[in-house]
Amino acid sequence: ELLKSNPADLADRAEQVMLEMRELRREVERYQAQASLGDAQQFLMSAKAVGGLKIVTHSRPGTDANALRQMGDFLRDKEPGVVAVLASAAEEKITFLAVCGKEAVARGIKAGELVKLVSGIAGGSGGGKPDSAMGGGKDMLKLDDALAAVDDFVAGKLK
Repeated sequence: ELLKSNPADLADRAEQVMLEMRELRREVERYQAQASLGDAQQFLMSAKAVGGLKIVTHSRPGTDANALRQMGDFLRDKEPGVVAVLASAAEEKITFLAVCGKEAVARGIKAGELVKLVSGIAGGSGGGKPDSAMGGGKDMLKLDDALAAVDDFVAGKLK
């Protein structure tokens, strides 16, 4: 009754419903990715300038690591002079993503060092490559402090 099917066609109907669910999930993921990229574009437009580089720091509660990576990759690939730290807080855990464009890396700013710094401030750890790195923290009260440290980190590296 629930699947509006007779017992003989139940297996086929269940398979059809599962295929529809998979397609709907993919469609939701596509819309979420588009929304994330739209947000990333706005982050870039509101970036602060420090020493000729564009600094982006933003916290987006409940965003998963994959969505952070998509936004970070967009920012890094779109703007060679970007230094971005994106954060997401969920279930008493903070996830950080740091990305640096080619120009920023060439000027000595490394995402691995940056994410290690912000994660450490928030009671965690992290690391990665010069252009992209991830980390985590446990102290939710230190999230804003961690993001605020990005400007000083970049300014210090550029001296």
